[in-house]
Amino acid sequence: MELNQLARTIFDDILAQGGRVYIVGGSVRDVILKNSGEHDVDVEVYHMTYEQLHDLLAKYGVVNTFGKMFAIMQLENLKGYDFALPRQEKKVGEKHQDFEVIINPELPLEKAVKRRDLTMNALMYDYQNEEIIDLCGGLDDIKKHQVRCVDPQSFVEDPLRVLRIAQFIARFEMTVEEKTLDLCYQMVQQGMLKHLSIERIYGEYCKILMSPRPSIGFEFLKRIKALPFYLSDLITTHQRLDYHPEGDVFTHTMLVIDVAALTKHKTDAPLSFMWSCLLHDIGKPLVTTADGHAPQHNEAGVKVFQKVKMIQSKKQRQYISTMIMYHMHLMNMARNHGKDLSYLRLLKKIDGKVSMNDLICISCCDKLGRGKVAQEQYDAFFTFIEDKIARLGMQAPQPLINGYILIQNGFQQNKQLKMILDEAYDLQLQGLSQEKILRSLKKKYE
Repeated sequence: MELNQLARTIFDDILAQGGRVYIVGGSVRDVILKNSGEHDVDVEVYHMTYEQLHDLLAKYGVVNTFGKMFAIMQLENLKGYDFALPRQEKKVGEKHQDFEVIINPELPLEKAVKRRDLTMNALMYDYQNEEIIDLCGGLDDIKKHQVRCVDPQSFVEDPLRVLRIAQFIARFEMTVEEKTLDLCYQMVQQGMLKHLSIERIYGEYCKILMSPRPSIGFEFLKRIKALPFYLSDLITTHQRLDYHPEGDVFTHTMLVIDVAALTKHKTDAPLSFMWSCLLHDIGKPLVTTADGHAPQHNEAGVKVFQKVKMIQSKKQRQYISTMIMYHMHLMNMARNHGKDLSYLRLLKKIDGKVSMNDLICISCCDKLGRGKVAQEQYDAFFTFIEDKIARLGMQAPQPLINGYILIQNGFQQNKQLKMILDEAYDLQLQGLSQEKILRSLKKKYE
């Protein structure tokens, strides 16, 4: 393994003091998978007490500790390395963090790996002997591209592991071993996931969405019936096959997010963009007719989005809500040969919330998530958009009239002022000069 030189010096010192050094968890797994993603290196130190390890690390820099309960330490001048003593964990409550932790520097490796969730995460790298220790068959599971739990009895103690499986299989494009799948299903049926905080759920969903194939994670959650209502409702919402040959809205959404995963790096807000693609059609179950039409599903989607509690950032919520509302507008505009004024009004509606670049991207992903798309339709869309951008830009024009100008021209500073400002801006988009706008407003509100 590639290791920091200071880390190697510390490891050698630990060995000299009679300790043993094992690198565990994701960093070992990712070496096997040849995954170059950045992550912390988790170091487990055996045959040393908490105090002995702390004193040894203190020789090399400032030590930050996370309490004796977990016996985790970090060096300020060795970023990305976590030092810990081997421990066992015992569930004592229903919440994710309700564990009793037992530190044991002499814990046998066979018992130490029992607290790991998956076999591929239970691999250990013996620093002294420079070899992988595989006590659970993790190497074989990686070769098979499958995830499998280490110990069914300890696995069910942490319901977050169900969502961790979803993000792992999406990130590494793996399958779930059948017994592990059944275990996850049983945990969902017993309501264990209800004890997870929305922050924890949000974090795992973000990892799924930022993976190369997010649909794999959500298909797994669908199979074990762990989807929230606003996604599970999409499964039984059917669409007109002449518009959506791929079938139901959930299938469409999965195609959209996989296409979006390929283009998210081109957007201004990749994570919020992926959330928008996942949620863009959540209004369809409310408005879809018997023949498969879904009128005003964008507006319905904005209302449903108000019930999506796991997204808490106001800025992110504004972005996603705007994308849900306007995800169809550009395609409809191109198909109907929309006028310049419609495009300019759209720029104003998304101004400060979503970039035109991101709106174009979600429009394309929505179009491509339909099983089959005629090339000429796609080309026509870009011809239309490129013309608008070349002549009108991608930013809403700066207003010619502001509140100060209105007050200087005799208007009162009251609740009506904002409405008048909006009207002034729309007259500006229609091509009127500042002088003509003021004349028109004075005449109307004299």
